[in-house]
Amino acid sequence: MIANLLSIYSRMGDSLSEKIYMDRIHYSIAKDSRYIEQMVDRTVRGSAQWQAFCRILKEKTEHSEMYIFGAGIWGNILYYETNRFVQWDAVIDSCPEGKNVGKIPVISLDKLSDCMDRDITVVISSYKNGSEMLALLQEAGVSQDKIVDAGDVIYQLTEGAIYFDLEQMNPQVTCEFFVDAGCFDGFTTKEFFRWCKNKGYAYCFEPDSKNVGTVLRTLSNEAGRYELIKKALWSKTTTLSMDARGDFATSVTLPNEGDYLPRVEAVALDDLLGDQEVTFIKMDIEGAETEALRGAQKIITEQKPKLAISIYHKPEDILTIPRLILEYNSSYKFYLRHYSFSDYDTVLYAIP
Repeated sequence: MIANLLSIYSRMGDSLSEKIYMDRIHYSIAKDSRYIEQMVDRTVRGSAQWQAFCRILKEKTEHSEMYIFGAGIWGNILYYETNRFVQWDAVIDSCPEGKNVGKIPVISLDKLSDCMDRDITVVISSYKNGSEMLALLQEAGVSQDKIVDAGDVIYQLTEGAIYFDLEQMNPQVTCEFFVDAGCFDGFTTKEFFRWCKNKGYAYCFEPDSKNVGTVLRTLSNEAGRYELIKKALWSKTTTLSMDARGDFATSVTLPNEGDYLPRVEAVALDDLLGDQEVTFIKMDIEGAETEALRGAQKIITEQKPKLAISIYHKPEDILTIPRLILEYNSSYKFYLRHYSFSDYDTVLYAIP
């Protein structure tokens, strides 16, 4: 094991990748969350953009009542990442019933009118609903100087950066052929087109029918530039069990006898695209990455595409996934980056 660790470590392309690699190895062995906190501190939390945003909040909280708009996932992220230095007064939400953010009250938007005669700051927590939230605040009479957009900042450091922010991952001058394994809502494919300046074609794999409608809406302006493949990826063409969540957490496994989960068709990437040009493979498929990479052995060996592979779903992924890639093609150099305030969204980049 030590030899494998050192072999993979020697392939890391920069010092940040080496540090993230060791954080991940230690966490996978010890299950000590301090290693995750250390990794987040040196990446997302330690970024100049996040530090500048925190300074803005610190200045605001000195003379203003502070409100978070949005009690969803990102509202909770905003609260837990800032409550050490921001005295949050409440969370505003269009549907506050049954929602919790820390120990502060969650109130409806119409309650904000009671605060309008005081100095307030409202911080928008959502990116995807940010424009709608801004319009609602303006309709309620909140002036622009009292509104801060956290959603855009969080997005740029997490979902807006993942897979395409590494400087060494330069798009080809002619055309990129992209595999989006775990397409979910289509936003990664949309970012792919932006990254390659629309000089690309995408194969979008999304087995969960609950997500397909969202993908089609997201990519409604990209007709003719992508193919939506409603199958899972695996090491061979087969049938799998699927836990369909209708979100990013949909997962597939080998079916067990008497399995109550619905079945879904799975395909090996080599079987479907082995004779097509593939220049970039992204995988975030809830723990099926190793199996899917085994099904892409021919493509990786012969074509040497750029790879962006999630390595956080299973403790062993940080070791087994890079080892498997090198087994198929020893020319790859590795980079690691992290894109969340928690233990998820660590990505292994492999560049030939």
